[in-house]
Amino acid sequence: MKIIEGSLPEEQRWRVLVLLMPEQLLGKTWQLGQALARANNGDLITAVIISDNSDSQLEAARQMIVKTQEAAAENGRYHPLIVQVTDYGKGIVKLIDRIGVDLLLTHADGPAWQNLNKIHCAVAVVRGDTAERAAVETSDPTQLKRIIVPTSGGPNTVHALSFLLPLTPAIKVMALYVVPARLGSNEEALGRARLRQLLNVTDAGSRIQTRIITSRTVIDGIVDAASDQCDLVVIGASRESSLDKVLFGDIPGAVVRQSHKPVMIVRQPKSHLDNMIGVLSWQLENLKIRLNLQQRTEVYTRIRRGARPDADFFILIALSAMIAALGLIINSPAVVIGAMLVAPLMSPIVGAGLATVLGDTRFLRLSLGAVIRGVLVAVFVGALAGLVYLNEPLTVELLARPQPTLIDLAIALFSGMAGAYALSHSDAAGALPGVAIAAALVPPLATAGITLTTGYYRESFGALLLFTTNFVAISAATALTFLILGFRPTPAQKARREVQARSVRLALMLVVIVALLLTIFTYRLAQDAALEAKTRAVVQQSVADVTGARIVASDDLIIQGDITDETAPLAMDLTVRSTRSIPYVQVKELQDAISIELQREVGLTMTVILVTNLDPEVPPTQTPTPTPTQTFTPGPTPTPTFTPTQRPTDTPTPRPTETLTLTPTFTPTSTPTETTIPTATPRTAVITTPYGLNLRAEPGREADILAFLPAETVVILLDGLETADSLAWQQIEVDGQIGWVSAEFLESGP
Repeated sequence: MKIIEGSLPEEQRWRVLVLLMPEQLLGKTWQLGQALARANNGDLITAVIISDNSDSQLEAARQMIVKTQEAAAENGRYHPLIVQVTDYGKGIVKLIDRIGVDLLLTHADGPAWQNLNKIHCAVAVVRGDTAERAAVETSDPTQLKRIIVPTSGGPNTVHALSFLLPLTPAIKVMALYVVPARLGSNEEALGRARLRQLLNVTDAGSRIQTRIITSRTVIDGIVDAASDQCDLVVIGASRESSLDKVLFGDIPGAVVRQSHKPVMIVRQPKSHLDNMIGVLSWQLENLKIRLNLQQRTEVYTRIRRGARPDADFFILIALSAMIAALGLIINSPAVVIGAMLVAPLMSPIVGAGLATVLGDTRFLRLSLGAVIRGVLVAVFVGALAGLVYLNEPLTVELLARPQPTLIDLAIALFSGMAGAYALSHSDAAGALPGVAIAAALVPPLATAGITLTTGYYRESFGALLLFTTNFVAISAATALTFLILGFRPTPAQKARREVQARSVRLALMLVVIVALLLTIFTYRLAQDAALEAKTRAVVQQSVADVTGARIVASDDLIIQGDITDETAPLAMDLTVRSTRSIPYVQVKELQDAISIELQREVGLTMTVILVTNLDPEVPPTQTPTPTPTQTFTPGPTPTPTFTPTQRPTDTPTPRPTETLTLTPTFTPTSTPTETTIPTATPRTAVITTPYGLNLRAEPGREADILAFLPAETVVILLDGLETADSLAWQQIEVDGQIGWVSAEFLESGP
């Protein structure tokens, strides 16, 4: 492909390309291209195709250019070209890509119809625009006055009406629905519904006329209507319903063969994104989700007004950031939620999504500027609040923000969709407070400011990443929602469409980048959680094995230090439940066991809560109540002890030393009993633990419990002293009962 003569326009406007051959009739194809360029404020480019640059072909092409210049409208943007093409199919594709064509108009009676499958822009191929048919026209054969668009619905017809709509009302455009006579009133109702849907999707309003006619067949109805009422028939290249094709056959092909009027077959651009959007818009019209033109205008006005950064915007941002910062510092979720409701930052973010869909650069700069300035204000206020929180550990609320995950991305996406939908429907505006709470914007910024001031730079980065996640996801989700609701540039707004394409690509790229970062964060958090779970399991098992105690709640084990750095020491604060006191030697043994198991240095502090295990099925063993004895100490002599029996004697017991006579209160018997034997004073001790002590049958923690000795109980020390379970065990006697207790909790008497 080579441009022999002519030049391309420099400005990026909507462009229609008309392909011509030397000595070809201009006809209605040329007239339509000229009208479309003028109506869409675009450029009309005419390319005369030649196979070589011989003098004869060049002369014929120049004569064709002169003819088009004479027929061109004054003050129109007309650009004639002479193009040499050796391979017609590849050459036309290269020419269209180089020019940046939005619509290709060509005659199917020439060679152009054979090689159009690879063309990506919209294509309109005209059949029957010949000199023979023009000769029978009573009016100007090139003048377009009436166009009919037979349709049963579908994206190709929607696209045809979209670029024909600017021609109205200078050219009358009518959408036609033909009802086969055998189908009756039900088909007429379907026709009215489809025509109404078609007008809504194209925002045609009353600018496009509609008509329903009844005929023997669809083809007969279109041919009859074309003969009487139009200068050009425009048909979509495909039908919406495959059932229609089975019932009625290939209607476009049959109309081309039978019509006495030129017929133009329209195919929408081969852009997967545009085609998907077109099909989606057509399908969503049945669900009544898509907004009409008036509703979209109201929504645009409301969102743009809310995205404007005025004094109220910055005041509310500052107040919201201060409320959020104080709530984070005092660890109050309720205060943080209140700050979310005050913040007006959602409006410019939603505005950025709407501006992206519309390709409105001015609106996009306004919205992004408001977001950036709001972010700076919120971070600055958070930094000021952080000055009152210096040298303090981070609260739970502060620690919750610097760790974003993929779940946060999903929350932001759905929150953005909900916010855009609520702003677009006045009856759904009550959902906006919930959206503001779900999509937390100001708390992460306040967290970033506080952590920057207090020196937690890693946490500050994490909080900023959380806000970035919310901003990117919300703006992308709102853009998708507005696209579904029907917001987009018109086909004639080529500059905006290019801005839209670039903005959408950038938004998608940012979403992918954020998703990758969050994937890395999520993976690391999962690793840290697994390592912490392993550490907790090791500590719990070691506590049970070494001390026999239990860790009941997760808060009973507090781990301080970098758990991911195996060389860094860990500090652990344990609160355990035990049925007995745990001596220091076992705490030391527990610390060593945990260090060996984790293969790192561990510092340990432990709080022991003594508990009693009770089983409702097994009643507890009753502790014998000590029987008081009367002990008399007459001086330095051995202490005589009198134990009343069930049948006491009536004769006082003789004493080898100083005798103390007691008058018994019981009825004496005739048999005297000698009950006292002078002995040496025994060694005594006092139980010092405030929780009491178990008297065991043998030395060892697992030995049977004979009795429970309360605190401050005086016991008699016996000669037995053994070591078991890393403890020293003392044999004692109390109230005539002999057993073993831990010597660590005994204090010898005088």
